[in-house]
Amino acid sequence: MKDNIIQSPGTEKQENEIMSLSDWVMSHPSENELKEVFLNMDVAMKYIHDHGYCIEVFHPSQIFVLDNSPDHIKFSTVPLDPDFASSEKMIKEDIFNSSLIQIGIYTKTLNSLTPEFLKSNFDEISQFLPAGDVPYYRGVVQRGAKVYLSEFAAERSKRDLESLEEQLGTEEEDKIDTTNFTAVSNDEINDKIYKSLNRSREAAFVNYLIIPTLILLSLFVIGLVGWIISLF
Repeated sequence: MKDNIIQSPGTEKQENEIMSLSDWVMSHPSENELKEVFLNMDVAMKYIHDHGYCIEVFHPSQIFVLDNSPDHIKFSTVPLDPDFASSEKMIKEDIFNSSLIQIGIYTKTLNSLTPEFLKSNFDEISQFLPAGDVPYYRGVVQRGAKVYLSEFAAERSKRDLESLEEQLGTEEEDKIDTTNFTAVSNDEINDKIYKSLNRSREAAFVNYLIIPTLILLSLFVIGLVGWIISLF
């Protein structure tokens, strides 16, 4: 199982169209730009988890922004542990490490910020985070919540809209249906970036179908041969 802390970066030659997250945030330092790239990081991470994988190395030098587009996020991945409890733990580790990176970048303390220090001093550190996101980070850091940032953002948008409609006294027939508010999705782009995960999933599905079919066919053939022999 992978470690639950940020790992030290390796050395990797960069292509012209690829920029590490470390470099990207240096040229896009505004809070809105950071929030956008962090949200898309979360969406990509959830996509990876949904396909049975997790993040191999969680360090800003090993997370990449492709084509200078904040919705094109590339992680290195490894398969989740087939044991359910272990895979759930790995997912929670990814969510925590993602929050740790984001908080470290917001507060410019990433190189010295440790999980233990963050947990012990979250109230002080939270003063330097976007106010609307503090409840999310508190839940992940101090309570170990297994919640994606994109899910939190969708729920907050839903509540904000409902509150605004209430303040405006919006008539019932004019209200927007919020029952199907869902987290941000970026499947079309992530399907291309992580196409190898899709191939692995398809191969696993094919094996899942083929192996039982072959076993049943073998049992049928054995039974048929036995029946024919019994006739003589």
